[in-house]
Amino acid sequence: MSEVMPAPIVERRCRIEEVFDAGFIELLRLVPRNPHVRALILRLTSKMPGPTCGTFEEIKEWVETHCEKRVPSQGRTRGENGIEITVDFSETEYGRASYSVSRSGQDEFHLGADDLLQIVQNALGEGEGLEGVIDAIAGRIDDDAWSQCEPNLDDADDYDYSDHEETSSDSSRTSYSKDQIRQAVLAFLRERHPHLAAEL
Repeated sequence: MSEVMPAPIVERRCRIEEVFDAGFIELLRLVPRNPHVRALILRLTSKMPGPTCGTFEEIKEWVETHCEKRVPSQGRTRGENGIEITVDFSETEYGRASYSVSRSGQDEFHLGADDLLQIVQNALGEGEGLEGVIDAIAGRIDDDAWSQCEPNLDDADDYDYSDHEETSSDSSRTSYSKDQIRQAVLAFLRERHPHLAAEL
């Protein structure tokens, strides 16, 4: 008589409540296969559940074994832990029922001290100066803000139920002040690394 092998123990990294808010979890319960919902999973976790994850329970299992919990940002002291840049988020969702709605929100984008110093050193090494630092930080915000921040988007206007082109797709944008980046970088360097501020 052959022995029954015990099921492998799956190590959980988190609870789904530590990754998604209650509203999004409820949306997952209702439409776990919706492509827009899955696109939001990818945006929030940088990972996509496989096609075999078709029910809420399967997605919940996948999240808790594959994703890290998203720890809410704590209050930071700029001089100790880098800089904060205010980012405005906006997106337009185009629904399959011929509607569109714009949403917007705001959050702080955090760039750690080590990353900031690396950007400054790279810019100085390439002879780009302060403007090179600002452009590099702006590029980092463009690439990472949607995945790093939690802007709590609110509907910016009413739902538009007019017909849309078949090619219409969800769009997302960020905006921020390069002047704020400049001031934050200089304040950080003058406090912590005045020799680098002088070189810029």
